[in-house]
Amino acid sequence: MAASPLHCTVKRTESTPDLLAALYDDDPGFESYLLASWSPGPPAEEDIVLPDLAALLDEPVALRKPRTGHTPSRRLTWHCSIRSTGALSDDQWFELTRQVLDATGIEPDGDPDACRWVALRNTGDRLDLVATVIRKDGRWARLHNDQRLARWACEDFTRDHRLTARR
Repeated sequence: MAASPLHCTVKRTESTPDLLAALYDDDPGFESYLLASWSPGPPAEEDIVLPDLAALLDEPVALRKPRTGHTPSRRLTWHCSIRSTGALSDDQWFELTRQVLDATGIEPDGDPDACRWVALRNTGDRLDLVATVIRKDGRWARLHNDQRLARWACEDFTRDHRLTARR
């Protein structure tokens, strides 16, 4: 079986600020930047203030306890890392972002109360999607089989764009 040109992993973590800090400026030879975010997302700025971005992402989590009376559990930050063996344009990365977010349930097409998310470019061959799993309406996102669905979205993208793995 041929190697896939896109490799996708999904994990959960406890701390949005810690995850963003670990991801941002990951490659000293690459200028990290925010490719896209939820709508309406954070204001476009030259320099991203990571604690402020994390607070915006986590806002639905913070509002959940007053709404429900329940303290949110741990591991509320969703992280999908996608590596490419070939060069993808920002437009292609954005298209892949939309497909993965829709397929996994982070932001299904046309859902105004979906989860907040950001797409970070921090190396030349990787995209990191970071989201909180509490939706803007305070409910949990339906993320059953999210790892498999993210991989399938990457496979569909690979097929649609006729990408091949570089050796």
